[in-house]
Amino acid sequence: MHFRAWPRLAGGFMMLAAAGCTALKDIPRDQYTAKEKRKDVHVETSDGLVYEFDYVSLRGDSLVGYRRRDVEGDIADYTAVPMPLGDISRMSARGVDWRRTSLIGVGAAAVVVAVGLSASNQNNSGSGSSGGGKGGGVP
Repeated sequence: MHFRAWPRLAGGFMMLAAAGCTALKDIPRDQYTAKEKRKDVHVETSDGLVYEFDYVSLRGDSLVGYRRRDVEGDIADYTAVPMPLGDISRMSARGVDWRRTSLIGVGAAAVVVAVGLSASNQNNSGSGSSGGGKGGGVP
C-alpha cells in the first residue's frame, strides 16, 4: 500500500463508523407512553401478530403505527394501523448501538495507526543501504 493511500483508507473507515450500527432495543412496558412519536418500531401483540412500522404515534390509550405502502408515483402513501396499548406484548425500536459503533471506530483507528507506522518504518529503513553494483574500483 502506498504511503499516501492511508488517509483515504482512514476516511473510509471513519465514514463507516460514523454511520453507526443499529439494533432493535426493547422498550419497557412503562416507557411505551414516554415518547409521543417513535421511528422504526417493531410491535408484537398478545395475539402473536408482528408489525414493523416506519413510525408510531400515541393517541390516548392507543398506538397508531404507520407503514409506507409501495405505490407508483412521487407521493408517499402510508397505512395507519391503530391498536390498544393493552394488546401490545412487546415493543422495540431501532436505534444506534453505541457500543458496536465505538468498537468499529476503535478497530478502524487501530488499523489506520498500524498502516501508518508500517509505511513510516518502510520509508526509514531504506535510507541506509548502498546503491549496489559491482565492487571493482581503482587498483
